[in-house]
Amino acid sequence: MDETHARLLRTAFAAGAVTDALAVIPLLSPPMAELLWGFADPSGAYRFVMGYAATLMAGWTGLLIWAWRQPVERSFVAALTVGVIYGLAATEIVAISSGAIAAWRVVPTFALQAVLLGLFATAYHYPQLRRFVAG
Repeated sequence: MDETHARLLRTAFAAGAVTDALAVIPLLSPPMAELLWGFADPSGAYRFVMGYAATLMAGWTGLLIWAWRQPVERSFVAALTVGVIYGLAATEIVAISSGAIAAWRVVPTFALQAVLLGLFATAYHYPQLRRFVAG
């Protein structure tokens, strides 16, 4: 087993797990959602959808922790996570386009997503990148 590959995957999985765990906070706390996203209407429908989102985010946190334990064997979780990040970014773009959220509120999230995308993609594709660079 290539220790560099395992280390890159573990780093990506740990960073993703911490990020996802922290993302649960505004999903379950309307005051935090208002602070971060400017959403000030925690109606029943809002709480229902946020509860679903928080459950899925917490579940993905668990999946990343599970993958962290055997990173090379579970490396496909990194590829799945890239898809999830793209989906979250697309959702944010739609929300900005519809006027549901101000673009400036999402800029920090886009920056974090870009870093995570680079980390997960590099970790997942490391064996191919190493062969490409070597020769």
